[in-house]
Amino acid sequence: MHNHSCVCPDTLDRCDRCDLLLDFPGLHLVAVSKARAGLVLEVESCDPVTGCPGCGVIATGHGRIAVEVIDAPWAGRPVRIRWRKRRWVCLEDVCKVATFLEQDPEVCAPRGLLSTRAIRWAIGQLRREGATIQGLARQLSTTWNTLWSQVQPVLARAAEDPSRFEGVQVLGVDEHIWHHRDPRRRGPKALTGMVDLTR
Repeated sequence: MHNHSCVCPDTLDRCDRCDLLLDFPGLHLVAVSKARAGLVLEVESCDPVTGCPGCGVIATGHGRIAVEVIDAPWAGRPVRIRWRKRRWVCLEDVCKVATFLEQDPEVCAPRGLLSTRAIRWAIGQLRREGATIQGLARQLSTTWNTLWSQVQPVLARAAEDPSRFEGVQVLGVDEHIWHHRDPRRRGPKALTGMVDLTR
């Protein structure tokens, strides 16, 4: 069954059910392959036109370039998304933008290493499942530094958002010993956590 709200012609070799499983609006699943690190989902968009971010003039397509990002695990396997991004050329002489790649902040931040879905998944595991960054990095088949560099800015923005306290009526305080090593080498031993206990 074809999705007629999509700008893709029905003759394209794609499957609406696969796109539903992918769950990234605007991207279509082109191929799935098995790699040593897990599954590789090859995706692409089909936007026929786009405006230059510098001047707004309709840009000209100039092929595609593959960019790989880490996605949330699926069926217990690490997943990589190989996004075949469109490369566009601005032909406007006075524009400072010569070429640019398509971007979709709902899929991945520009130059991001993790998809937005992988970041949401990791933060959910940290909040509700007591997971560690090292454990999550292992499940994503990546390194601690790669995962933390993508998750930490999102957590910092959330911490600065004053609306996070809306609806909190009962606040609990929980203290525990974080580690048993020399604090001069490892830092403070005690950790104090604030927990929303609102029923």
